[in-house]
Amino acid sequence: MNKKSALFSQTLVKLGISFYETKLYQALLAEGSLSAKEVAGRVGVLPNAAYRLLEKLIEKGLVSATDKYPRIYRAVSPSIAFDIFTKRKILEIEKLRESAIKELINKKPKTQETKINLIISRFEIFMAYVEMAKEAKREILIISIGEAVPDEILLANRDAIEKGVQIRMIAHKYDQENKNLLKAWQKMGWEIRHYADWGFHLVVFDGKKSVLAINNPKDTRERIGMQIFSEGLSKAFRDYFYFLWEKATEIKV
Repeated sequence: MNKKSALFSQTLVKLGISFYETKLYQALLAEGSLSAKEVAGRVGVLPNAAYRLLEKLIEKGLVSATDKYPRIYRAVSPSIAFDIFTKRKILEIEKLRESAIKELINKKPKTQETKINLIISRFEIFMAYVEMAKEAKREILIISIGEAVPDEILLANRDAIEKGVQIRMIAHKYDQENKNLLKAWQKMGWEIRHYADWGFHLVVFDGKKSVLAINNPKDTRERIGMQIFSEGLSKAFRDYFYFLWEKATEIKV
């Protein structure tokens, strides 16, 4: 291949014509009318491959063919072929541009699905907490008794704090029985205050998701709760938390 032919090939490839399509087109320009088998022999590809490539060149306006079998292919003059080809490319790009603009204009932001899952055991409530804590990015707000929790929750909170998540807790109970426990959690990085209350547990994650549970007054280990995926309701819970937070008593380490 001479320098002029090589430059011509590079130009065709830049226009979006494949390497082998370019070779077939150049063979037809040099040889004139050829069958798919003859073109395949000139270029060094299988006849079936040559046929597929020639059909693509016809679609692009670079090659014409007879209707009779075997089909005879001829290269369209470059001055005509590339005028047609470039105009088609411009139309394709314009259509893509219009399609992209319409898609961006009509695209609506995704809203969080409102969903509530029923949780029927203390263990499931704890596991729901662990999974939701992993996704927290800003804050976890807790209202609870102030009792011992599984290691999985402690680890989830540790990981959240390491990511920069703020953990605040309002403990319903603060006495000799749980005083050391709450202070240990404070040393882990939790902010804890005390507000006397009983019978429910609430956790709010980033003001977007929450867990609400109630316990059996006679046995606090018996609980039923809801995992809530609702930004509106979770924001209301967050507002309630901070309403109590201002009234709660700070626990000093």
